[in-house]
Amino acid sequence: MRRNLPVTDNEVQFPAGKKLISSTDLQGNILHCNDAFEQISGYTREELIGQPHNLIRHPDMPPEAFQVMWDTLKSGSPWMGLVKNRCKNGDHYWVNAYVTPVTEGGKVIGYESVRTCPERKDVERAEALYIKIREKGVKYPGPSIFNEWVVLALFVIAAVIALVLSQPLVTAGLMLVGGTAATLISSRKRHHWMGEIDRLLDDSFKHPLAAISYTDDDLELGKIKVGILSMKSHLDTVLTRIEDEASRVSEQSQIGLDNSNAATQEMRKQQAETDQVAAAMHEMATTINEVSRNVQETAERSEHANEMAMEGKNVAVTTRRSIEVLKDTVGGISGSVEELSSEITRIAKAAEIIEQIADQTNLLALNAAIEAARAGEHGRGFAVVADEVRELAKRTQDSTKDIHKIINELTDRAQRSVTVALEGHKDAERGLQQVVETEDKLNSISESVSSIANMAIQMAAAVEEQAHVSEEINRQVVNISELANNSMAKAGDSSDSIL
Repeated sequence: MRRNLPVTDNEVQFPAGKKLISSTDLQGNILHCNDAFEQISGYTREELIGQPHNLIRHPDMPPEAFQVMWDTLKSGSPWMGLVKNRCKNGDHYWVNAYVTPVTEGGKVIGYESVRTCPERKDVERAEALYIKIREKGVKYPGPSIFNEWVVLALFVIAAVIALVLSQPLVTAGLMLVGGTAATLISSRKRHHWMGEIDRLLDDSFKHPLAAISYTDDDLELGKIKVGILSMKSHLDTVLTRIEDEASRVSEQSQIGLDNSNAATQEMRKQQAETDQVAAAMHEMATTINEVSRNVQETAERSEHANEMAMEGKNVAVTTRRSIEVLKDTVGGISGSVEELSSEITRIAKAAEIIEQIADQTNLLALNAAIEAARAGEHGRGFAVVADEVRELAKRTQDSTKDIHKIINELTDRAQRSVTVALEGHKDAERGLQQVVETEDKLNSISESVSSIANMAIQMAAAVEEQAHVSEEINRQVVNISELANNSMAKAGDSSDSIL
């Protein structure tokens, strides 16, 4: 047997109205206990739950008492007895214990103990009894000799006394007969009522050990008294169970009420937040619609910009072609001017030859004039011809100078024309390059604008879908708000019903 030490001689008492309640499984491990049991035992609830109930067993308790308890409980019947329990610090307290099997579906699943504060005379009687049991073992008293035969003997003695006191013999005889009859009648009635009471208490606990613990009467009467006390304890236990369960229900109801109130507060907050979300969703839906319109307008403008870019591209293509023609034309002009310059150079060379011929002619005419002068009259005609030739040579030289002047001017102009043509050709090439680059950029712009337009169209579709989703979310938020209102109303009704 488990022996819990140390112990002190200090007894702890608890108020008569207090009830210590605990329940165990079939192995005696604690499953539940109330606050009163926790307080008087000195253990915390965490230290008690899951531990064997004999954690509080006092070493002064005889094993025989617990053997009777377990035999009774395993037979499916309740047990009652006076028990000395040990506190955590070694102090002790006495209880009037009533233990009953707990059944579920006709099967015992555990045990429940309800303990009350016993009367002091019962404690003193039980303490003395348990000392005797520990020292000598349990001995149950036999039937009491105080019965109807004792009453009969008293009447006989009374009759003898009457004779001794010189009472008439008839009177003594009458007393003897009457007393005997009364005793027999009383004995029959007593046996009858005792049998009836015992029959009525057939299901109650009436063990002899409990009888001699709770009463000083004879064993038969003591068992009846214990049976009555057992029935009273059974009723008290039922009421205690009801009170305990009612207390649990009350605690759970209070917890439920608190949770309901908290849920109501949370639902109010949720409703407020839901309203805010609904307002935000409505505002967002409006914004999304506006964004959708802007995106649609952007798509239209992008399409227009794409068309303009395509037109610019077409213009650039036309310009490129024109510049290419201009380039070719300028190139042709440059070639023509170069050819003209070459012809002018040839003319200049021819003029130089003419000028040389004129110089030679002039020299020949001079020589002819000299020879004509030498010839005199014979050379006069030749001199005239020589003068005419010299005059012709002079005019030829003058014309040649004019031709050279014109050729020089034409050469300068031709060179300037060639330079201008070359610059024009270069400008045409640069313009063509710029037009090509512009065309490429317009192509890129057109592609970018087309991509932007496509993205804008996709964005418009996505925004439109988002608008539908936003409207659906807004509708669901409104439904949630209505459900929150209904839940809050039901929570209020639940709180009112709990109260």
